[in-house]
Amino acid sequence: MTDVPRYPPTFLRSMSKLVVPLVAASTMLALFSQTVNLNGMKTAGGAALYYQSQLIRRPKLGDGCYHIFLDVGANIGIHTRFLYEPDLYPNSKTSVAAFAEKFGYPRENDNFCVFGFEPNPKFEQRHLNLAKAYNAMGWRYTPLLAGVSNANGNMTFYHTHLEKMESEVGFSAVAAKTLYGNDATPKTVKIIRLATWIHDEIQERVIPKSHGQIMDPKVILKLDVEGLEYKVFPDLLTTGALCQNIDHLIGEFHYGPGNHNFFPMNLTSDGTHKLNQRKDGKALAMQLLRMVDISENCRTTISLDDDESYLTDPHPYPSPNVNTTITS
Repeated sequence: MTDVPRYPPTFLRSMSKLVVPLVAASTMLALFSQTVNLNGMKTAGGAALYYQSQLIRRPKLGDGCYHIFLDVGANIGIHTRFLYEPDLYPNSKTSVAAFAEKFGYPRENDNFCVFGFEPNPKFEQRHLNLAKAYNAMGWRYTPLLAGVSNANGNMTFYHTHLEKMESEVGFSAVAAKTLYGNDATPKTVKIIRLATWIHDEIQERVIPKSHGQIMDPKVILKLDVEGLEYKVFPDLLTTGALCQNIDHLIGEFHYGPGNHNFFPMNLTSDGTHKLNQRKDGKALAMQLLRMVDISENCRTTISLDDDESYLTDPHPYPSPNVNTTITS
């Protein structure tokens, strides 16, 4: 009879820690090597890779959103109210009509997610209050209290001479301090690279079934970032973030007569590329728009528009309790 080797207890304990995972792994491999049914879709062999990819996939903010509206340069968040409560704003110049055209009307608000980007700390509490009120209604609004550009980091913005008014338009990093003279107040704000954020949080999101919606899911971007569009737009275009993800863009390029103090403007951190005058800004804008227009592989349509018909908000926030109104 062959002698059975004797091993010390410590060795046996260490081997048990190794054997159990090996047995479990071999069992899982055997299971995944067979054909299985995943939500009605048959798959073989690759099931292990499928489940592995699902286990390591980071959830996206856009998951579960049928339609998405990105309000970039949200100011007081009035465009979010145009979307969710259009009947309250009959004097909207273009935005209420644009939402009706692109998203349909009437529409189910629980089909939407709105993400509002706003760097002005003056409006932080308003956006938090709006998110709280809308979430209580079952409407999804996520404020991102930051500006956007073509790189992550921090940037100095300037408050304008309208800082003490309810709606401070023109809070900008691009306009020179001389635009507002001694009334300009510097403020360091957080900056998000918009192209990367769209790739990380919107692209290949999990799209749910719609609630009574017959239109295809859409992503609409409103871009009004006070001159930084000359950095943001090329980045969105060259990275594919625009053409692969955005169905319609509503935006503004600042090259009009009232925007002369935005120039000269550095486009690159080393200063090798700049826009010296308004006509240079207009020329670049037209080139970028032309590139989108002639590309057969770009799904994005664009309308140049700046709807400032409601610089202040005349309406209180909605509340599911008819006896309670959350005010701004």
